[in-house]
Amino acid sequence: MPMDPSSFLGTNPGPSLGSGMPLPPAMGAPALPEYNEQKLLDIFDRYKREAMEYRWVWEREWLRDLYYVVGRQWITYSPTRREWTDKRLQRWVPKPVTNKMAETAQSIRTMLAAINLSVVARPIAHDTESIAAAEITDQMAPLIQEEHLMNQVMRESDFWLVTTGNSVLQISWDKDPRSNRVFIQHEQCAACGGTFPPKAVVDAGQVCPNCGNPQLMPAVDPSGEEVGEFVSFGKGKTTALSPFEYAIPANVTRFDELPYLIRLRWRDKHDYEANHPDLVGKIQWEKSPTDRSLQIFKSLALVNDVGTGGQFAYMGTSGSDSGEGVTEYELWLKPNNEFPKGFVMRVAGDKSPILIQAPEEAIPGEIPFTDIEGKPIFPFVHAQYEHIGGRLYGRSALSPLIQKQDQLNQLDSLVQLNVQRTTNPVWIIPENAGIENITGEPGLVIKWNVLAAGGNGQGKPERLDGVEIPQSLFAYREQLLKDIEELSGAFDIIKGQKPTGVEAFSALQLLVERSQSRFTGVFQARGEMFRAWFAIALELERKFGPEQRTRAVVSPNQGYTFQHFQNAQLQGQMTFQIEDGTNMPKTPLGKRAAIEQANQLRLIDPMDPDQRYALLSTFGLSDLSPSLNVHVQSALKLQDAFERWVEMPEGPPPLTVKPWFDPQVHWVERVKWLNSDRMAEILVTRPEIEQLIMLHLQELQMALAPPPQVDENGKPIQGENAPGGGQAMTNSNQQSGAISSLPRGNNETNSRMGPA
Repeated sequence: MPMDPSSFLGTNPGPSLGSGMPLPPAMGAPALPEYNEQKLLDIFDRYKREAMEYRWVWEREWLRDLYYVVGRQWITYSPTRREWTDKRLQRWVPKPVTNKMAETAQSIRTMLAAINLSVVARPIAHDTESIAAAEITDQMAPLIQEEHLMNQVMRESDFWLVTTGNSVLQISWDKDPRSNRVFIQHEQCAACGGTFPPKAVVDAGQVCPNCGNPQLMPAVDPSGEEVGEFVSFGKGKTTALSPFEYAIPANVTRFDELPYLIRLRWRDKHDYEANHPDLVGKIQWEKSPTDRSLQIFKSLALVNDVGTGGQFAYMGTSGSDSGEGVTEYELWLKPNNEFPKGFVMRVAGDKSPILIQAPEEAIPGEIPFTDIEGKPIFPFVHAQYEHIGGRLYGRSALSPLIQKQDQLNQLDSLVQLNVQRTTNPVWIIPENAGIENITGEPGLVIKWNVLAAGGNGQGKPERLDGVEIPQSLFAYREQLLKDIEELSGAFDIIKGQKPTGVEAFSALQLLVERSQSRFTGVFQARGEMFRAWFAIALELERKFGPEQRTRAVVSPNQGYTFQHFQNAQLQGQMTFQIEDGTNMPKTPLGKRAAIEQANQLRLIDPMDPDQRYALLSTFGLSDLSPSLNVHVQSALKLQDAFERWVEMPEGPPPLTVKPWFDPQVHWVERVKWLNSDRMAEILVTRPEIEQLIMLHLQELQMALAPPPQVDENGKPIQGENAPGGGQAMTNSNQQSGAISSLPRGNNETNSRMGPA
């Protein structure tokens, strides 16, 4: 059940667990049990040594892929120094970089960002509580995603997923004083008149803490205003972690079977001065991290396309930093025999580690997050880009391309050397010809000494053309580019470009499906990570969220409506499905190919205004039909006005047909509106309005197909008095029945002609 708001009163928020922000005070309210500090440090040291063993094997691959993305590709690995260094080549050897790694990573990230990950909740039990919880969860999903800033988080997560092959999300709850503020009214004693917070009343046994009187009422001041205070419930927070920010045992092959995870971070000295001043004098402060993973992660801030130069280009050489700090480790243990409800501890420092005691955060202590059944929640989820059997870490999208990228760079270097040495024209000048320098300036006059060649004129300076670059090099280069596309799956169609020579839309659709089939695994892994994230985020919302949430949504008529959700309605059993976009077109070109193929099969009616507006919006050309948008908005506003009229029926019903309406657009919008859940509910509660709606629909039908005009006898008006189309039809019938219009043969004569 949701937490009692009174438990949030009279507490001081501290840093949150694993996020650097405050947690709900209720989590830090109970006193921590006594722990043997040395025993916990020994447990941490054992797990740390196990998690850090052979970690450098993966770190060198992750760092290499990151260097290639930012354009630092002429590098080699030094086994003795265990770091990537620049290749030592002759000074005259060019080092060009055609960065296909950055292009491939950006194309895949763009494709992943185009997928709208949507949550679908399904009840597990058949009870009404679970059914209601699933329905409310579907409606609250956008609100939870927005609060966790999932659009931004998933962009960062996709970067690590593509470039390193691994992505981890950490879910926490932050008591941000600016989020979810709720006013808590105090209680007033009817006997002594004292006012007290609800928590004080609860602690006193539901009686007045001053006089013991059980007669209590909501507190108000002499002016009638409520007396109380605002309390912040905080909000959920999700952090995308790079593989350098966590450590796990290398022998585990499934993330759900991990016994523990160590969260790594670098804490500045001023952070401890603000939150743990008692530890400032005990910690051995450092200029840079001692841990290798944090060294790499911190050095990434200085790596860019231009290059950092000097010692900053290598990891672990940030000793010139002026700020001091310390490496902080956070051990998350899953439930085991020693810790049945899991365990969390935080340790600062490597040389002389210190166990951090934070009672306001319940650290060290049991895992503070539990599900609806009270089971501990491990707040980390993981996704692999490409699964490799026998290991937990996935392979990145760039790892298979590194060798081809090196070959491409070496080929470009060879071509550039040819341009500089053999393709440029040269001059042959005899010795003592009197020519010292040929600048190549326009209008240059070259004077030479004819006697230097024996006076026969054969020693004249001569210009020789350069040798062309062999065309086989360019053919080889095209093959390398094709190999990179084949290995990565990032073809032209994924980048939104139509391949040369492909015109048929069925062929384009086939290329789209072929390209997307290469990414089915990452689609599913990413969707499963999002599903697991949402399940944990919802559990935190159940436990720590406010009693009521309000969300503003845009109504169909471009207005705003407010939806209210009760936390108590989420207390049901449910499961979740994620639409990961596996079967959806991911590129604009793929969508256009599908639409035009459907048009060739005559599955699309261009005359239908609803379809026409949707197609224009898909192509980004909705501004080409402004009148259609005006008619759609007019229909939506009329429907919204009728819904408000049903709630307060004053005056005539607003459902009318005006001469300036487009009846076809209004008819389509009315059909969609009347089949919506909102109108179905209104018709059940107010069945008498169905007759009004039927009359309105008849008016629209009359406007769509007006009856033929009739005379005073009830017959259709035709002939000369018939308007427009009726007169045209009469003339057509008369002309088609005239004898003079019949074709005549050679022996036929006209009655108006005389004898031959």
